[in-house]
Amino acid sequence: MLLNMPRPAFTVVSSSVAALVLIGFISTYLKPKIPVRAENQLGGDGIDFLTRASTQRVDWKEPVLDSFSTARRRDLPILLFIGSTDNPLARGIDEGIQLSPRLQTYLSRNFVCIRVDLQAYPAFRNAFLPLSRAYINFDPGCQLWVLDPAGHLIDLVPQSLGSKPSDENAYLSAFVEALRKFDSPTKQPFQDRYQEAQLRDLALLQGGQTQASPDFNAFTSSLESMVSAQGGFGNSGSRTLMPEAWRYLLISGHNQSFKQSVDPVLVSPVVDLVDGGFFYGSATSNWFAVEYGKSAVTNAAMLRLLTQSYRLTHNEVHRYLAQRTFDALVGEFLGPVGFLSARRSDAQIDRRSNRASFGVRRMREILSDSERPWAQQNLGLRVEANPQMTPRLPSPDNLPDQHQLDSVLQKLRAAGQELECEGAGYEDVTGFVVSRLIESARILGDQKRLGIAIDLFPWVESPRTGTGISHSSLNDQLPAYLGDYLAYSDAALQYFLATGRYDALESGRTVLGAALSLFGNPRTGFLNLAPPPKSPLPNSLSTPEVCDGPAESTNAMAIRLCQDYWRLFPTERRFRDFVNGAISGLAGLAQAVGLHGAGFFTAVQSVFDDAFFVTVGPEAQQWAANLAMLQPIRLVVPAFGDIRADVSRRGKGVYLLSGSQILGPFSVDQAAKLVPATIGSGG
Repeated sequence: MLLNMPRPAFTVVSSSVAALVLIGFISTYLKPKIPVRAENQLGGDGIDFLTRASTQRVDWKEPVLDSFSTARRRDLPILLFIGSTDNPLARGIDEGIQLSPRLQTYLSRNFVCIRVDLQAYPAFRNAFLPLSRAYINFDPGCQLWVLDPAGHLIDLVPQSLGSKPSDENAYLSAFVEALRKFDSPTKQPFQDRYQEAQLRDLALLQGGQTQASPDFNAFTSSLESMVSAQGGFGNSGSRTLMPEAWRYLLISGHNQSFKQSVDPVLVSPVVDLVDGGFFYGSATSNWFAVEYGKSAVTNAAMLRLLTQSYRLTHNEVHRYLAQRTFDALVGEFLGPVGFLSARRSDAQIDRRSNRASFGVRRMREILSDSERPWAQQNLGLRVEANPQMTPRLPSPDNLPDQHQLDSVLQKLRAAGQELECEGAGYEDVTGFVVSRLIESARILGDQKRLGIAIDLFPWVESPRTGTGISHSSLNDQLPAYLGDYLAYSDAALQYFLATGRYDALESGRTVLGAALSLFGNPRTGFLNLAPPPKSPLPNSLSTPEVCDGPAESTNAMAIRLCQDYWRLFPTERRFRDFVNGAISGLAGLAQAVGLHGAGFFTAVQSVFDDAFFVTVGPEAQQWAANLAMLQPIRLVVPAFGDIRADVSRRGKGVYLLSGSQILGPFSVDQAAKLVPATIGSGG
């Protein structure tokens, strides 16, 4: 029968082939240009983590008053998805939800689904289990909570879902179980454990505290006991960068522990040799299962660490990586109105990156016959030892031939696919990054890079109106956030130290004072992340932050800045009073959260070891710059305006100030030898 069927006419065959070719052309070349139909209301708000879910058939809502009111009105549980574009677990969970229409339908029918971009709403990072998260060890960059309509915690959906996005049944089971807990007429064992932990954390952070002194020896012992031979901290599991813990070991002179913890990381593919800087982390404890997202703030914190480490250890690898991180920040993260918050991961199903992975065939296309063996030997590009085939350095102490290194990396970089960075215009990001760029270029003595960093300061200024700082230069409706005020004050201080511009310093002092007034908790003396929100928004959004995030916690940052501004303006008792109250009130809590309290202990080190330098005279700016390279951790201030008139009246030279003592004048070289370059463990 089939053999006797008439053959199709040539015109029919030609038309069919032409249609298939046209379809293939559209799929391959025009599909990216065809608008994707939005399934919910998130597509037009310009917030990246929200926009990414705009095509999901989940009725995602933004974390605003009306969304939480809807849950109360409908008496439905809340599914609160807190994440960001650079977080691999959040990315995996998104893919899992996107892959399953059944799952999307289930969520929309049974929950009020609220989605929080941590770049736009950073106070949510600390809103739930602000202390206990250090014990249960969950990633605050990806949180999937189920709340009752009143905002009480019911369940924490497992973050492990992000590592298996195709397992629809695992997702559905987790959400069904969370809904069962909400609907259950009787309490199940341990059902209220998260809510109980939440209430306990809030009571500790918002109530009266037992005054305590920081125990540096106990904290150091605890931190050193966690140092892993594989690099980082802890014995197993995934790894993320911990710049504040590493910096604590560095500045307090614990060189062996610092080296043991950081060296394996610096020779792993988590270092982005192609573009500079560092990837998010690794899915395994040996740092060889790279998570390819990148955070601007974390990279800025790593820049500070490596710059200070280079000056203290004279390790050329640290200098090289610091320079490459600087260039990555002002390259790939530079946006039209400030620094972009994150680079989106381009990890494929085989866990490789189109940008940063170079298989054998791809290397053959990019590198010459002589370059390939060199790259295999010096960049670890052997598949049997490095399955993701992402370049890495061979030694934490010595660079391979730098001319050859730069040449090969340039070819690899030119062959890579273009990547996307997201999260434009947030002041906490731009201010922190600019601060670290200026500080690091000054410590390196790199005039070219310092000029680039100084020219970026106007972007920090743009969200400021008087003493107020907007979180976003593109969206003035976002809530006020403590991190914005601190980042501005930080950048203003660094800008002054590098340029002598007194007007910037005065603005920084004013904004820092405004932060103490706006975010201060009169009961505790700590700083809340945000002003008290309106009900039914979670009242925990205004909780003080103790655990470090992508960089130091906001209260650690506030201690550091208030101490430095008080050193410059000793009549500003409000700064010193805050420092004293925060240290005594938070010491016990920072001790309790262990590794995650390193930012606090790092800041407090410089309060107890109170030596800093003031330079006076026509050459004060240059002397300060030269001394900063020799004393990269301590504050070195040129005395301009009314800064330290008690010192400047003594005549030109360099002065060492410690407590009530003023010693000097000295030359730069003499002053550098008066105190150690590291800071001792308290006093």
